[in-house]
Amino acid sequence: MLKGFQEVTDRDFYEKVMSSETPTVVVFTEPASPMNEKLSELFAPYVNEFGDRINFYFLDVTKNTSFEDFGLFNFPAVLYFRDTMELDRHDFLPNDELVDQAIKRLLRIST
Repeated sequence: MLKGFQEVTDRDFYEKVMSSETPTVVVFTEPASPMNEKLSELFAPYVNEFGDRINFYFLDVTKNTSFEDFGLFNFPAVLYFRDTMELDRHDFLPNDELVDQAIKRLLRIST
């Protein structure tokens, strides 16, 4: 659905996202969302550059309910996790600058 992103489900969300030692970006989305293409384009440079240091996942909100645990009601939504905690979120289509800031914070890169 999103190029460079792997699917995560309710069943493996805790293991792959919350308890992972690797920083993680999760896009909560619907398969038919026209925003998925824009998100793929927006995140492509980060997947290419940081794919070995960040896990990139998407969660299909039509088949899973984990989004409810985070109080998400607008899709797509992007959440950034590190050390079992949510560091940032965009419950709207973010711009390049917002994604760049969130990725740098995720990796603890000074700006």
